[in-house]
Amino acid sequence: MSTGGGVAVSPPVNAGAATPRSEQGPGLSVVAASQQAGAGAVVAGFGLIAVGAVGGWAIWRSGASAAKIQPEDTTGVFLTLLVFAAAVERILEPFSRWLPGRAAEAALSRTVTDVTSRVGGPTDADREAVAVATAKVARAKANRTIVAWGLASGLATVASSAGGFYVLHAVAGADWNGVAVWVDAVVTGVMVGSGTKPLHDLITRAQNGPPSP
Repeated sequence: MSTGGGVAVSPPVNAGAATPRSEQGPGLSVVAASQQAGAGAVVAGFGLIAVGAVGGWAIWRSGASAAKIQPEDTTGVFLTLLVFAAAVERILEPFSRWLPGRAAEAALSRTVTDVTSRVGGPTDADREAVAVATAKVARAKANRTIVAWGLASGLATVASSAGGFYVLHAVAGADWNGVAVWVDAVVTGVMVGSGTKPLHDLITRAQNGPPSP
């Protein structure tokens, strides 16, 4: 990951260890290992799904659900899921600024800017500071992924129940009653929520155009 000041991210150097020749000079490299989401983010993600499940159940229980949408074939089911996921992704896009990660990314950018502007090049302490800030960004991104998944899944569950699109019933047929409709709404919500991240990446790449040669 590249941040401000033309600084690339590569393995940290331990205090007191000799700096490899390739890393000496004005540049600074530190790479953070991939981080797992924290317990709080996991609880929040599943909590949002639970809230969506309760909302979907309440809509179904009240009889406010729309008539079941029954595509003619599995291609129609896939296209409906794709449109559904795109709609949820776009609805949530304005709220992404409040998800975890922004503060950590800003802190890393400030740290890197301070270190690279230091006369004489970065010290081992500077490298350690950037390594810590980079690790925090990796953890924050993992947290954001889980929370965004839970939020998208919860919203999609409510929309599924209100709109009448249930993926298992759509595939199995209108007369299938293997699971309760509200349970199918949860399954549909999780499927849609799990598809918003790759769909977001696809839309972003399409909007930005092909990469420069």
